[in-house]
Amino acid sequence: MKLDKTARLLGAALATLVAFALPLPHAQAADAFPSRPVRFIVPLGPGSGSDTVTRLVAKLAMPSLGQSTFVENKPGGDTVLAIQSLLTSPADGYSVLMLSPSSMVINPLINDNLPYDAQKDLRPLTTMLRSAAVLVTGTSSPYKTYADVMAAAHKAPKAVSMASYSNHYRIGALMLQQDAGVEFNYIPYKSPGQVQTDLMGGQVDLALLDIGGALPLIAAGKVRPLAVTGKERHPKLASVPTVRESGLPNYELYVWIGFGVSSKVPDAAARTLEADLIKAMTQPEFKTYVTETAGAEVYNITGKEMSAMIASETERYRKLAKQLDISQR
Repeated sequence: MKLDKTARLLGAALATLVAFALPLPHAQAADAFPSRPVRFIVPLGPGSGSDTVTRLVAKLAMPSLGQSTFVENKPGGDTVLAIQSLLTSPADGYSVLMLSPSSMVINPLINDNLPYDAQKDLRPLTTMLRSAAVLVTGTSSPYKTYADVMAAAHKAPKAVSMASYSNHYRIGALMLQQDAGVEFNYIPYKSPGQVQTDLMGGQVDLALLDIGGALPLIAAGKVRPLAVTGKERHPKLASVPTVRESGLPNYELYVWIGFGVSSKVPDAAARTLEADLIKAMTQPEFKTYVTETAGAEVYNITGKEMSAMIASETERYRKLAKQLDISQR
């Protein structure tokens, strides 16, 4: 009897030790990532193209993440408010920010007073898509081709007006001007809608528009495409030459959008997000939206490759900003 009692006591003690040694279920759940909904922050208002594609990716990523997702719009301050929202949130991977050339390249070059260092404080995860722009004029314009524009611009400085509605397209126009050795009459606008209205009305000669926004206007005969800014012709504008083909072999301008997190997010969580987001963007639904609706191309590169691209663009645009004195400093 004594031996049985002793064995029972030893067995109970051993069971207790094992129970303490094994991790509790809730502790295991706390270590898993993600274990709750993931927030996607968009630095633009609802309904924009960037907002729409972010919502699509957030939806498509749910099966891989194993969690629900939601989108929060934080427009204002030229992406500053959205970035601050990310950086003031816990660096745990549950907040993902939509990134663009404006947030990662242009703004840091033209604004010395940003309350953060974009390339140090943010960690790129992957890109979603990229899109070339298209140089357009109104259908009543005397310029029928890119060559017509350049002939007029070479003949008289500032004889040809160029509209722009964002810092990225302003740099694109200035880069075009510099490479071609001409001087446009630059006219800033606050929105693409205003640019389109004045192009169609003949109040301004030229503009760089994103292809997705320009395609319906081109199809309706409201604006005339002269050249696209990508390395190759756009499949929906196959008859329109590139700027490279038209005489500037080194010119290119793309707008891309992607995702990033705080650089303080644990590496394992960031890698999980990167893999799951890239997987989401292999879905046919995503490809169809990007190519058919947005007029862009699926462009998925890793976080490491994205960081290298951002560094390269920063160097390229830094030189341009310095030479053309577009800094706000």
